Amino acid sequence: MPGFTCCVPGCYNNSHRDKALHFYTFPKDEELRRLWLKNVSRAVYLIGLRLPLMKWRLCNTLEF
Repeated sequence: MPGFTCCVPGCYNNSHRDKALHFYTFPKDEELRRLWLKNVSRAVYLIGLRLPLMKWRLCNTLEF
């Protein structure tokens, strides 16, 4: 069963190691997604790539 790893740089949480963590997918709304990407310091939001976002997850230990 595949698990999830947090996409935030420097965060190494994953769903196999800690079953209590919740992982969130990026919103489909482009403006909200751009804000999330900016807040997690992913440079991709500047380029406008969309494909990697399908599998990216954020863990619930982050605070914006």
